[in-house]
Amino acid sequence: MSSELSEIAARIVDRARGDEDLEAFLTHQKTFSVKAYQGEAETVESAEPRGTGVRVFNGGRVGFSYTTDLTDAGLDDVVEQARANAQHSTPDEAAIPAPAWVTAPSDVPGTFDASHRDTSAQDKVAFAIELETTTRAADPRIRTVEEAVYADSESEVAIATTKGIAGSYVQTDAWCYSYAIATEGDDTQVGLEFDVARALSGLDAHRVAESAARRAAQGLGGEKIPSARMPVVFEPYTAGQFLGVVAQALIGEAVQKGRSLFAGKLGEKVGAQGLTLIDDGRIEGALGSTPWDGEGVPTGRTEIISDGVLRSFLYDVSSGHREGRASTGNASRAGFKSPPSASPTNLAFDPTGPTRDDVLRSAGRALLVTDFHGVHSGANAVSGDFSVGATGFLVEDGVIGQPVKEVTIAAPMLDILARITAVADDRRWLPFGGSFGGATTLVSEMTVGGR
Repeated sequence: MSSELSEIAARIVDRARGDEDLEAFLTHQKTFSVKAYQGEAETVESAEPRGTGVRVFNGGRVGFSYTTDLTDAGLDDVVEQARANAQHSTPDEAAIPAPAWVTAPSDVPGTFDASHRDTSAQDKVAFAIELETTTRAADPRIRTVEEAVYADSESEVAIATTKGIAGSYVQTDAWCYSYAIATEGDDTQVGLEFDVARALSGLDAHRVAESAARRAAQGLGGEKIPSARMPVVFEPYTAGQFLGVVAQALIGEAVQKGRSLFAGKLGEKVGAQGLTLIDDGRIEGALGSTPWDGEGVPTGRTEIISDGVLRSFLYDVSSGHREGRASTGNASRAGFKSPPSASPTNLAFDPTGPTRDDVLRSAGRALLVTDFHGVHSGANAVSGDFSVGATGFLVEDGVIGQPVKEVTIAAPMLDILARITAVADDRRWLPFGGSFGGATTLVSEMTVGGR
C-alpha cells in the first residue's frame, strides 16, 4: 500500500502553484488491541485510519489541513483549505519546508516483521487471556489483574514535497503489559511489567506475567524509612520516566521560549563527567526508529550531552532555522491529523560500562526506586524541580532487602544529572509516552523524605 500512498503524495504536491511549497504527509494504520479480565476478553478494538495532512508554505506563512478523502476532489479541497489557512497565519521567517535529500535515507533494519500479517485476531485474544490468567496464577497473593493488554499496529507512511523529498516506509509494532494487584492483610501493592516487539511472536506472556506478579508481591510489607540523604538507584522503568521529564527541557522551541531548565546553558557542564545523553532515530530495535522524521529529514544520532557538557538541543526545521542550525531530524507527528513538532526519537544515556549487579554493589546502602508517584505535579522541566513520591527497596551492598513505600525523593534535576555515577548495560525501551531507553542508573545522593 505504501506505493499507493506515495502516488497520492506525488499527486498532492503536483497541485502546487506559483511560489508556494507543498508538503504531503500520508499514513495508513491498522491497529488492534484486546484487554483481558477474569479469563475472558473484556474489550476488543480495531481501527484502520487513513488520510493525509497537507502543509502549504508561502512567503513565511504556513497553513495546515487534513482529510480522509483521498479522491481527486478530496485532494483539491484539502490543498485549498491549507492555502486559506496559510493566508490567516502569522508570518514567520522560520516557517520553511525541509530541504531536499542529497541521498535518500536508507531503511532502519528490523522495523518490520512480516509474521505480524500472519497473526490472527484469535491468536491475539488468546495471548491477552494467557497473560491475564498467568499473572493471577503466579502468586496466591495476587488479588486481581487490573489490566492485561495486548496491542499492535502496522503503519504505512509516505511523504512528498515540492523541494524534492519523496519516500515511504512500513513499520510494525506489538506490545503488552500486565498490571497486577497483590494483597496481604491490610496491605495492597501493585506491579507493572511490559514487553515490546515488532510482532506478537516476539513477546513473552509468561515472563511479563510472572514479573508483574513478583513486583506486586515483593512490595508487600513495605515501610517508610528514616529521612536521609543517600544514594538512589533508578530501575530501567523509573530511569525512563526521569528521561521523559528531562526531554521536555531539551526541545529547541522550549529553550527559545525560555521554558527550559537548560536555557542559556549550551556549551556548559550540566552533567557528571563521562555522562553522555543521546537521541538516535536509527537504533535497531528501539521504538522510535524511522528512516526520516515527520518533515522528511533523515534521522540520526545527536549527542545532546557529551562528557557532561550540553552540546545540542532537539530541533525540527523551523526551530533549527531560528538559530541558524539544521534540523536534528526530530520532527514528530501524532498522525496525519497533526502538523509536526519537535520531540525525541529514542532518548537514552549511553551506558558507562557496569552491569546492573555492579551498579547495585557499588551503591552501598541505597534506595532502589521501582516506581514514581506524582511525576506530573512534582517534576518541572522549566524550574528543574524534581520532588516525587517513590516506592522501592533498600539495597545493602548489592543485596535487595526491605520494601519501601510512602517516601519522597528530591533534588534539582541539574544536581541529579551531575550526580549520575553509573549507567548499567541493561537498557530497555519504554513504550509509554515516547521512546525512552531506561537503564539501571545510580545517583550518588538525593534527599529521601520518610519518617
